[in-house]
Amino acid sequence: MHAFQKKGAIPLYTQVADWIREQIYDGTWNYGEQIVSENQLGEMLKISRGTIKKAIAQLCEEGLLTQVQGKGTFVTDDKISYPMGKGLLSFAESMKEQNIAYTTKVLEKRFEQANAHIAQKLHIAQGDTILYLKRVRYVNEEPVMLIENRINIQLCPGLEEVDFTTQSLFDAVERISGRKIKFSEARYAARTVGMERAPYLDVHESAPVLHLEQIVHLDNDDVIDFGNVWLKSNRYYLGMIYQR
Repeated sequence: MHAFQKKGAIPLYTQVADWIREQIYDGTWNYGEQIVSENQLGEMLKISRGTIKKAIAQLCEEGLLTQVQGKGTFVTDDKISYPMGKGLLSFAESMKEQNIAYTTKVLEKRFEQANAHIAQKLHIAQGDTILYLKRVRYVNEEPVMLIENRINIQLCPGLEEVDFTTQSLFDAVERISGRKIKFSEARYAARTVGMERAPYLDVHESAPVLHLEQIVHLDNDDVIDFGNVWLKSNRYYLGMIYQR
């Protein structure tokens, strides 16, 4: 269980809010699901109910949680997915198309076992081996994007050997698997970055970010990647092309 700093500089309710936020971001509590009651949370975390209520109120104000009278507290599920742009591009391809110079730092690259949430996203069995990849992209030495990928390595054995500081994930997947990436299911949402990810983007923990959750399919419809991208909100806007 997470260790809270009850006498630290960060208010306790803010720490609790960040802990709840991470349960949502990592899929422990899914969008639309009811979370445990305030009393249960207090018992789990050894935190007073008053502090729990204040943390939940903060997340409701952010729009991450919704309280329904007589029913409880739910993870908000009111975001709309949009088809965007001219086609499916990786962020690396998008930057190259705009002639934006960037660098990539690989923070983590490891094998791990898929939990129930990740297994459902990748259409694999819980406990199957996946490749976890965490990277930061920089423009003019400023971190602008944190990328977390969970990849079905069974569809692309050998991908773990790729140097992702110089190669695009999409390019590497297509080259090694011998298949084309066909489409992705994507959803965007405005989020608060939280303590866990704020240092990677060099922002305050309460800073707003644009969060992209993306499921990427190959040309045989197999799911190759479940990705989460955290975009620095002062460096990105969404551009769309509408056709009638």
